[in-house]
Amino acid sequence: MTHDNSQTVIGKTVTIKGEIHGTEPLIIEGTVEGRVQIETSVMIRDSGLVKADLDAANLNIAGGVVGNIAVKEKVEIVNGGYVVGDIRAPRVVINDGASVKGHIEMEVDPEKASARRHQNGHGASAGSAAPTSSEEQKKPGSLGGLLGRKP
Repeated sequence: MTHDNSQTVIGKTVTIKGEIHGTEPLIIEGTVEGRVQIETSVMIRDSGLVKADLDAANLNIAGGVVGNIAVKEKVEIVNGGYVVGDIRAPRVVINDGASVKGHIEMEVDPEKASARRHQNGHGASAGSAAPTSSEEQKKPGSLGGLLGRKP
């Protein structure tokens, strides 16, 4: 019998030195030193500290990571979380109050990025950015009223 909701929790008072490999989600509340390779998601809670290189599909950091990170999908560092090391992932979210000391490399497919920009309406030419009618220029939050003003 398999458990679809199975996960492994490393408790607050637990320290592991060595390598961790697995296919189920991992929650780290304690300390891990060495190497972590998880095929699914890793969550490092605010009490968690990872002193290791970390490979996973998704990573959520509320605690700390000292080491290099390679993630297949998304890294999110929440308020109070920190990373000292390099991050390689296609999507990286750094929330207000989080910190990173290292390099971030986001692997981008230029064709997909261009398609997303055009799909979201951000592919307009530079000349069409300013509102043209006087009504649009007077709208709150519009940049049109600021463009062309003399100080």
